[in-house]
Amino acid sequence: MNAARPYVSFVSYFRNDGYTSDFDLRVRRATSFLVRQLQRAEIDSELILVEWNPPSDRPLIIESLDPLPQGDCVQVRGVIVGREHHEKFVGSQESGMNPAAAANVGLRRAEGRFVSPKASDTYLSNEIIATIARQDLHENALYRCDRCDVVLSPTLLRNLGDDALLARLESLDSTRYSHIPNPPQWYIRELHTNACGDFLLMSRAMWQTVRGFPLDNTVLSLDCDSLIMHAAVALGSHEICLPPACRIFKGRHDRLFSNRISHVWTPLQSKVDKVMTNFRWWRLQQIARSAFDYPKRKVAGVESVLAPSIERNFVKPAEQWAHGVRPQLNQPENWGLADQPLEERLLCRARWSVADASAAA
Repeated sequence: MNAARPYVSFVSYFRNDGYTSDFDLRVRRATSFLVRQLQRAEIDSELILVEWNPPSDRPLIIESLDPLPQGDCVQVRGVIVGREHHEKFVGSQESGMNPAAAANVGLRRAEGRFVSPKASDTYLSNEIIATIARQDLHENALYRCDRCDVVLSPTLLRNLGDDALLARLESLDSTRYSHIPNPPQWYIRELHTNACGDFLLMSRAMWQTVRGFPLDNTVLSLDCDSLIMHAAVALGSHEICLPPACRIFKGRHDRLFSNRISHVWTPLQSKVDKVMTNFRWWRLQQIARSAFDYPKRKVAGVESVLAPSIERNFVKPAEQWAHGVRPQLNQPENWGLADQPLEERLLCRARWSVADASAAA
């Protein structure tokens, strides 16, 4: 590996729009926590923070972060994406955030040999950090682990040190998002796609090959994290599920995306589907849902967008890829707004970056 490049990059993305009442605190604490974890493990690394479509009446989150150390092994960069890049998506008037598009901005600019998106308010177990610190990750592997959702109060975030906070996270009752076997009528690869957008570690080369998360013309881009896993495996990657101790912790809140999705049925669709359920015609049910694109999906808060069914949007292409069809990537060459002059801020410079700059001079 080039000594002047990080071993791993993490990409987080957010918007200071009051997504939850304590969102700013959640992001600030999780960011500083990760930086200190990487420092203690002495991993040459970078954290890219994408501030998407920032509201004009609120400060940037990257301007409110805790002080970050200079000249250590971790570099932190902020990238600001203006409103004009968000307004082109259907539903932009109802939701100011497009997580997949925001993640792609950071993924495209990541310099690490390995790269993973990371929700901005999550915490990685020390076992994940130790796995990365060994620096023996495989170029053609796709690394996954479980997410554990816990009740995490602002008081704990403010008052506990890093070690005490992680110990508390590990001791709390949690909802664990482990691998869920596919329904038998889905003829797709058996991959751990449950909550996969929170940790999906692949080589930078593979992220470039798949061109980041697949986007549609809406602010939702449903199933994009599951689609990217199946596309990557179809293009030569293989999944490695990390041991149970390797997990991600996320504080519960009332706006979790998965809890805001509902299904939309017409009376005829509901009647036909019930008949197939009663006769246990599972495969026929899957084919019908895919062919006629039902039930469509709606996300609370983005009422103008009626998204395709999971059978049409995800299962259909995943089945094709599992049976030898090469993925047709829908992202352009400039995916991640690579050709756009976005504002970047270097929030703290790592020693490996300083060495690189000195060599260039």
